[in-house]
Amino acid sequence: MLTAAGAAALAIWLTTAWLLDVADDAPPGTDRAKIRVDAVRTGLAAGGGAAASVGLMLAFRRQRHQELATALNDQDAIERRITELYNAAAEQLGSDKAPVRLTALYTLERLANDNSRHQQTIVNIICAYLRMPYSPPRPSDPAEEHRERARRNAARYRAARDGRAAPAEPGTHGPDPREEHEVRLTAQRILTTHLRSDAGQHWADISLDLTGATLSGFALVDCGLASATFTRAAFTGNAAWFNSTTFSGETDFSEATFDGFAVFRTATFAGRVWFTEAVFTKDAEFGEATFAEEAMFDDTTFTGTAVFRAATLRSAGFIRTVFTERAIFSSAIFVWDAWFTSATFIGEALFAGATFSEARFDEAVFTDIVDFGGASTSRVDFEAAMVTDAGLAHQIPDGWRVEPAEGDGGRFVRTTTPPPSSDS
Repeated sequence: MLTAAGAAALAIWLTTAWLLDVADDAPPGTDRAKIRVDAVRTGLAAGGGAAASVGLMLAFRRQRHQELATALNDQDAIERRITELYNAAAEQLGSDKAPVRLTALYTLERLANDNSRHQQTIVNIICAYLRMPYSPPRPSDPAEEHRERARRNAARYRAARDGRAAPAEPGTHGPDPREEHEVRLTAQRILTTHLRSDAGQHWADISLDLTGATLSGFALVDCGLASATFTRAAFTGNAAWFNSTTFSGETDFSEATFDGFAVFRTATFAGRVWFTEAVFTKDAEFGEATFAEEAMFDDTTFTGTAVFRAATLRSAGFIRTVFTERAIFSSAIFVWDAWFTSATFIGEALFAGATFSEARFDEAVFTDIVDFGGASTSRVDFEAAMVTDAGLAHQIPDGWRVEPAEGDGGRFVRTTTPPPSSDS
């Protein structure tokens, strides 16, 4: 590598040699000697200037390299510090003390806010914590708590009277269920707060994996997710809220259970979504929701009212689905196919004003009113479908009628030639 001194010597030599060569072209005599002396002097001056320039350039390069090395060292130090902090926080989440676990969660939240590249990793840690086995505390009963305190006081009195050691207080081993409940609520709030579109510190393009998690009062409202997995998740509390949330990728609620109300009103599912074998114990609200790809509700149980009023479903499967209360699909739009094969409608089946491209209700069972009044149906099939009470004021799509069968029941009979299927 050329040093500053070497560069200076080379510059002086080259400049002087060139000037001397020029001086040799001068006439002989004193003038030529004088010209040669001036050439040497000029060469030294010009070479010195060039050398100074080269020296400055090399000094700048050294300074730049030092700055880059310092920056890289600082970045490495920051990354090491971040790694140490979230490793420590992850370890603290295993503490049996609720304040320590809360501190760990808040540390992770602060790290995610300050370091966007680590947000998904930190979300993964929080989700892993929520996936850990957990049983929510039972609702408090003041009368039962009073009786329990009386029993403990009586036991302590008898032990003191008989000279025995007082019995151990219950619940002194392991995390307190109510404290753990608060810690988990905090973990949920951290996730749901930063996934909101209007959050001050918004975490973008986040995926959630809450497979098998127990979630209490979960509220994912007006949020955006890259993908979400809630397979076998248990949603406890009065309600689980997902209204106005956008699921950009695939979403899986297979085998999930909802103990309270499930609210998906105006939610958007841009990718495929599964609710296969899910159980809704109270009302499920999907009004005005948008399902841009396949939506599978096969083998799902709706114990409360199922509301899909004005929802848009590109391709929907409700095969063997059970609706124990009203099923409301009024004004819903089924863009492609809708499969209700072998579905059971115990409450009213309301499809008034719905739009179907192709719908199949083969072998479906209706035990209450069937209402397709004002529905637009390009093709609808009720092969082997039946109603248990043919005397009700059913409104059946054009091309079909209910023919009384054995007892009070009735079966669907085609009255016109069906249009060709889209599969033909």
